[in-house]
Amino acid sequence: MKRKSSGHPARQDEDVAKLFRAMRTTVELVQTLDGKLTPERMLELKAAALGLMWCYSELTGLPAPDQILGRKE
Repeated sequence: MKRKSSGHPARQDEDVAKLFRAMRTTVELVQTLDGKLTPERMLELKAAALGLMWCYSELTGLPAPDQILGRKE
């Protein structure tokens, strides 16, 4: 039986690590650019950050954003 690798998910796969860095940077930009962009562009930037969070959740098996916030459909 092959042993499952352990450790932080971002260190297990290069693509997941890239995704994590992109997600972290995008979230930082949401904070940094707040008030500097039009409301429409801010909404699009926030949507991009949320989309990256969903992708990271799917690839790592970690809770999805709605699960973290406690929302259920």
